[in-house]
Amino acid sequence: MKLEKYKPNRRGLKDLLGSEGVRAALVVRAHRIAAAAQAAYEADPPHEGHVEVTVESESNNTGDFRSKAIVVAHHPAVIPIEADRRVLGSALDAGR
Repeated sequence: MKLEKYKPNRRGLKDLLGSEGVRAALVVRAHRIAAAAQAAYEADPPHEGHVEVTVESESNNTGDFRSKAIVVAHHPAVIPIEADRRVLGSALDAGR
């Protein structure tokens, strides 16, 4: 029996990766990551101010064909905090 070579349907894959269902699944995971990061920031807050963690999402109408969900921490010192404690990086496990 001859093996057939797999040929992906590129348009179908683009449509799938940019679909509303994929975006909704990414948003659900992003909210779990944001909740874990927010809890970590509240357990060990920075010296000044409050860190707000938000979720932003985009559908495929932005020129890129993939749906996106982004977790953002808002604080002036979030980059040094992330470098020191890796709060957002550690929260990624909550998105599984």
